[in-house]
Amino acid sequence: MRLDRFLAHSGFGTRSEVKRLIKKGLVKVNGRKVNSPDLKVDEEKDVVQVGEEIVELQKWVYIMMNKPQGYVCSNDDPFSPTIFSLIPENLKYRNLHTVGRLDKDAEGLLIITNNGEYTHKVISPKKHIEKEYIVKLEKELNREKIKVFEDGVVLDDGYKTLPAKYTILDDFTVSLTIYEGKYHQIKRMFESIGNKVVYLKRIRIGRLKLDENLNPGEYKVLDELDAFSVFE
Repeated sequence: MRLDRFLAHSGFGTRSEVKRLIKKGLVKVNGRKVNSPDLKVDEEKDVVQVGEEIVELQKWVYIMMNKPQGYVCSNDDPFSPTIFSLIPENLKYRNLHTVGRLDKDAEGLLIITNNGEYTHKVISPKKHIEKEYIVKLEKELNREKIKVFEDGVVLDDGYKTLPAKYTILDDFTVSLTIYEGKYHQIKRMFESIGNKVVYLKRIRIGRLKLDENLNPGEYKVLDELDAFSVFE
């Protein structure tokens, strides 16, 4: 791998920024200063330093994003902007994908990673991982009808959901916790009791909560401790 690419992928900035670090003589490979950004390095064998810091290329990356409305979760879409357009170039090489999806008109907590095994465990209904949403409704909530969510509700295709938990926040707003992620599931759950979702925001997966300091479209890189808190 090229040295400038190695440093960019390790979080030291864009390719142009790490080239400036190299030209300033701040980068060493195996104890020797280097000035060539295109120097080939073996990430398994070579020791790369920036200043006194030894650089290690992380195998897995975990990103928390506050997904904005109007963006889709696919890697490429001819009609809509994708959430990957909000990710910097130095992270895109990692074959990133979203851990589950949020609808185009939904917002909130989205995990992005290159760890397929992690993704499989998070989205598997067998793991029983809680996913909490704030749901705003078109019509006033029928407090009797929503009780069917506690035992699971039959959707329009005949599928019965797993039992869900909810807290009524006001006449039009509910905090809803589910354990699976069927297609448009929350919208279809409320349609089954004669209502319509007009706003949907995911705020938690397991114990991992959306960082309130992240504006829509912003992200931060998670360490493994935070990323794996979804299983606690």
